[in-house]
Amino acid sequence: MKEENCGKRGWEEIFCQTCIWSERYEIKEILGVGGTGKVYLAWDIRLERFVAIKILEQVTEQFQEEIGVLRKQSLWMLPAIYDAWIEENKTGVIVMEYVEGQNLKEYLAMHRQTPERQIYKWGLQLGIFLVRLHSENPKILYRDLKPENIIVQPDKTLRLVDVGAAIRLETAEICGHERVGTCGYAAPEQWDGREVDERADIYGLGAVLYAVTAGEEKLRNLVVSKNIVEHEAGPVGMMQVIRRCLQREPEKRYATAEAFLEEWKRYKREGRLQGFLRQAESVLRYGFLYAAIYVVWYRQEFLLLVWNFLAGYFLLKTAEYIYRKRNEKWEQKKSVWCRGTGYDTV
Repeated sequence: MKEENCGKRGWEEIFCQTCIWSERYEIKEILGVGGTGKVYLAWDIRLERFVAIKILEQVTEQFQEEIGVLRKQSLWMLPAIYDAWIEENKTGVIVMEYVEGQNLKEYLAMHRQTPERQIYKWGLQLGIFLVRLHSENPKILYRDLKPENIIVQPDKTLRLVDVGAAIRLETAEICGHERVGTCGYAAPEQWDGREVDERADIYGLGAVLYAVTAGEEKLRNLVVSKNIVEHEAGPVGMMQVIRRCLQREPEKRYATAEAFLEEWKRYKREGRLQGFLRQAESVLRYGFLYAAIYVVWYRQEFLLLVWNFLAGYFLLKTAEYIYRKRNEKWEQKKSVWCRGTGYDTV
């Protein structure tokens, strides 16, 4: 292929190529259709591998943004970019890694209920991805987190396959009145065409997790009613984190993806400890019953048994007390750290 430099550098660098790309790629089927183009599954005849080819009907500045994001090797959840060029008719072509699996929307349609453990892992993966995306210099906003853009691979890990709406934060500040994203998953300020920052992606993350936990129908009801019904969704601790992501006012959401991850991990730790305490208390209760039966039948070592169970119960309550005090101390610290920022009232 003959490469011709289009004269742009850095982020906007695009290599315009003149080639008959159909001689190298054999189109197999269409994978998706969007507002600006189509994505095809193709066979790379030279390298003998499947690839995904995105064809944009009209090249815009967003084409350059998309290529720039895909070239970021640190963003491991995105498909690798193999090639990109502009045809003579101004059609944009991006050749990238084909990610095997089914999109999350299809997955949820086939699996009526997703285990809490799996939802937690997916929340971690998406949260870590947003941390890395927002850590780029300049920051990058994804702006279109939704089930259709998320691929569930055979090993249940997630990949993201469409960065057509991704944009640098400095560009987003200039183009703040542009409506992008998908209704229900786009943050209110983004859908209304207002200025956005990384908190818009936090909303999208919460919307995806809510759809996985409670279903897309309840998410649509949420958009209409603007109110989350907690008992219809998932575990209390999980829903507390998701509910904060879905606050309509950006000031009430997590300020960063790091803050989301911290609370997401904390909910899991608390859930494990509370589960352990419940199991331990249940064991002790049944232990008293067995001790009573033992006394009735054998009438031996009664005092020793009672002492052992009382000691165990005391230790359990002590651990519960320490955990509660530690949690109260944490809330006090968080209140001090967040004072004056608008997050201490959430």
